[in-house]
Amino acid sequence: MKNISIITDGSCDIPVEVIKKYNIKIIPLHFQFEDNIEYGSGRKMDNEEFYRRLKDGEIAKTSASSPSSAMELLKKELEQGNDVICIALSSSLSCTFNNIRMASLELLDLYPNCRITVVDSGTASMAMGMMVIKACMLREENYSYDQIIDHLNENKHSYHVEFYVNDLQHLARGGRLTPAIAKIGSFIGIKPILSVTEAGTLQDVCKARKTSGAIKKIKERFLASKVEKEMVCILHSNTLDKALILSEDLQLEQSFSQVIIADIGPAIGSHTGPECLGLAYIKL
Repeated sequence: MKNISIITDGSCDIPVEVIKKYNIKIIPLHFQFEDNIEYGSGRKMDNEEFYRRLKDGEIAKTSASSPSSAMELLKKELEQGNDVICIALSSSLSCTFNNIRMASLELLDLYPNCRITVVDSGTASMAMGMMVIKACMLREENYSYDQIIDHLNENKHSYHVEFYVNDLQHLARGGRLTPAIAKIGSFIGIKPILSVTEAGTLQDVCKARKTSGAIKKIKERFLASKVEKEMVCILHSNTLDKALILSEDLQLEQSFSQVIIADIGPAIGSHTGPECLGLAYIKL
């Protein structure tokens, strides 16, 4: 039986140690500030600097993974004789899925004895990241290629993420709020709590006043849901102290096999801004 390579894109926000543990391959996404210097592949920027620049008022723009970037990584895995499963950012949020799909179709003509399946995760950030981790866990349990694909397609709507946005101006720049509403909301301390729908789009599920109210609301909604205890993720954008407190609170309420704390990277953070906090989990 061939080796199965698990690939995803740079919006997954999976912690580095988990990427190394499961040998996950990442197709990079790119971003740039107003100086037009592109980051993402050869040129890197750590999250601390990225969010510092956002807080200083700079605007970051992201771009989807190109077919050529996807092809480069996919081809490398195929040349090693591996079959490939690639889990990509929701096609309703980005053209990354379609670009990777285009690359895969071209490569299948060149490598007819190999398999590539590109899965539209229908979600983002660590909800998608948890799908990737689950695929790796199934691979370690000797599930077949088809069994892993079937599991992903049958369960992908169970992977859920909710997070609050600290600064509404980032949503306004992305066209999800008018500048006037963003200014008023910021002035009175409104913190929208966002989620990804089953259609793969972003929606406002509720609102809270102030950061403490938003964290309380996210925690309450999570504890009211029936969730798989195997894995839960706390995601944050440069607010690790709050993520650690939330982790301790959750473990006091319920016992989870593993609690993953993940940084929100530039691909998602460009749109949400710094000091966001959220939860990703698997609904039963």
